[in-house]
Amino acid sequence: MKVLAPISSVQEVDMLIYSGAEEFYVGFIPYEWIKSFTSGIWMNRRAPQASIPSHEEFASLVDRAHRHGVDVFMTLNAPYYVEDQYPLLLEIVHQAFQAGTDGFIVSDIGLMLAIKDRIPDANIHVSSLATPINSSSVHLYRELGASRIVFPRSLSLAEMKEIIDEGGSDLEYELFILNDGCIYEEGFCFTTHNQVGAFCSTTNWDFQFMSTKGSKQLTSLEQNALDKHLKDYQDFVWFTHSCGCSVSDHGMPLGPCGLCALPDIYRLGIDSLKIVGREADSYRKLASVQLVSSVVKSVREGMNDGEVKAKAKRIRKTPEHCESGYMCYYR
Repeated sequence: MKVLAPISSVQEVDMLIYSGAEEFYVGFIPYEWIKSFTSGIWMNRRAPQASIPSHEEFASLVDRAHRHGVDVFMTLNAPYYVEDQYPLLLEIVHQAFQAGTDGFIVSDIGLMLAIKDRIPDANIHVSSLATPINSSSVHLYRELGASRIVFPRSLSLAEMKEIIDEGGSDLEYELFILNDGCIYEEGFCFTTHNQVGAFCSTTNWDFQFMSTKGSKQLTSLEQNALDKHLKDYQDFVWFTHSCGCSVSDHGMPLGPCGLCALPDIYRLGIDSLKIVGREADSYRKLASVQLVSSVVKSVREGMNDGEVKAKAKRIRKTPEHCESGYMCYYR
């Protein structure tokens, strides 16, 4: 059960490893991609600023991490790629593989096949964007040569156990442990995250309540019920999107997490705990890694379930958020 941390600069390597990072995932978007397809076509679901911009820096990051015995995985998790993009994509993948990349996080089945065809020894991690939400999908990805499955946030631990039992323990399994949620099933989402932010997180909608009979005239009971429903939904969106991308008064990142469930996750046999935030600043990455690694250390040392939960809540120091019920990946 390793701590998988986001990284976007070679300068972050030592800092994050010393704080508890045991694996890295990183974006690599060279200038050739931007020149060919512009910065508006995101190669890995994050803006270019959240990725390494040059082959030299990428190779340096991989080398530096490997000196510490830490693996590095490259993100290629756009929902799909078009045919014209494949030649350059495969060239970038080849460069990354030659630099020592330990695995590629991929969501497009066509790209999985193309990578394995060109580089048979490449490790493919099936992105949550590929919606591996049942055992049949996991069997398919195994046949395509995948070595790791990244579970979507929407799955419960019980559902993950069924999939692992059917999928086989020879595959590796990864889940989300901290930061940014998704209010939809992201694999079925068009991810319209444009200049004004994700469509699902905006509150500037122009709409009008109507009764089930089509009337715009509502009773006070109907109006109150709809107002409460809208407020509950807005609260849900705010919590899910990392409480407005904020941090606590003590510097800890706010947002969804699965820390209280770590004892169950450990017993489940999960191999990797993903911290979200490639686009985050170094301080947020650092605080996130310290938070997760502290609780993981206690689980490894045999702390009982109740004490682990109490420690996680104590470190976060936002009991009102935890009690809301919106913050938990795994209830």
